[in-house]
Amino acid sequence: MSGTIGIIQVRMGSERLPGKILAPLAGRPVLALLTERIRSTRVDEWWLATSSDPSDDVTEAWGFELGLRVFRGHPTDVLSRFVAIGEETRADWLIRITADNPFLDAPVIQLLLDARDASEAAKQADAIHLRGGITIETEPAPTGPRAPGPVCTPRLPLGYGAELMRRDALEVACREITPSEGHHRVHVTSWLYSNAKVHPVPTPHAWPDRPDWRWTVDTYEDLAMARSAFRVFGAEATTIDYPTMVAHLDVHPEITGMNQHIEQKKLEDG
Repeated sequence: MSGTIGIIQVRMGSERLPGKILAPLAGRPVLALLTERIRSTRVDEWWLATSSDPSDDVTEAWGFELGLRVFRGHPTDVLSRFVAIGEETRADWLIRITADNPFLDAPVIQLLLDARDASEAAKQADAIHLRGGITIETEPAPTGPRAPGPVCTPRLPLGYGAELMRRDALEVACREITPSEGHHRVHVTSWLYSNAKVHPVPTPHAWPDRPDWRWTVDTYEDLAMARSAFRVFGAEATTIDYPTMVAHLDVHPEITGMNQHIEQKKLEDG
C-alpha cells in the first residue's frame, strides 16, 4: 500500500508507572480511551507497536481487542519497530503517537495531514510537527479591530501533539544512528530533528497558550490529574477538543496544578 498509517507506541514496562496504559480513565483503560479519541483520523489504518517482552502479551491482546493491527519488536529499539511496520505496509507516511497521551485527539493529527497536503515544502519534508512559539505575520481579521502584524503561535501542553514522518526518512535514520547514539532508537524521531528536513506547522493562533500544563501520563500524579480532568469532561470524554478542554480546565486550576511539579525525563534517559 501507499499512503498514511498511524502507529501508537506502547509498552507495559514503564519505569515510573508500570502498566499505566491499562490504568482506568473515564471508565476504560487509558489505551482504549486514546484509541477512541483518535479513531476518526483520516489514515489508512492504525497500528499498535509494542515490545516482544512477555509483559506485553496483554498489550497485544488489547490491541487486537481495540481493532488495531499489532507489531511486536525489540524492547528498547523502538525505531526498529516503526521501520518494520513501514516495510510491511509500504506506507509513504507514518504518524507517531504514544499511548500515555490520552488527551490527544483526531483534530490535532488532522492538522498535520492537512498541512502536508496543502504545502509543497511540507510534502518534501522528512518530518512534520506542530510547533508553538513561532512568530508569524497575520492578516487582518474579516471582522473586528485586530490589525495585521506579528503574533506568537500558542504553545501546547506537554503530551498534546503528534508527529508525521516519511517512511524512507526513518529508514535512513535507522541506518545512520551510531552505536553511541542509542537514545535516538528509543525516541524514534529525535535523530531527524538534528539531521533531516523538518517542517514545523504553526499551532492555530486562536488556540489557548498553555505550555506549563502536563497532559501526559508518566507518574501517579499525572494519572490522578488526568482522571480529575476527564471527570470534568464527562460525556464528552471521547470527542472533546483542545480549546474546549482548556476552557473546562481553566476554571479548575486545582486540577492542572496537580502534576505541574513533575520533572520531565531527559531525552537520554530513555
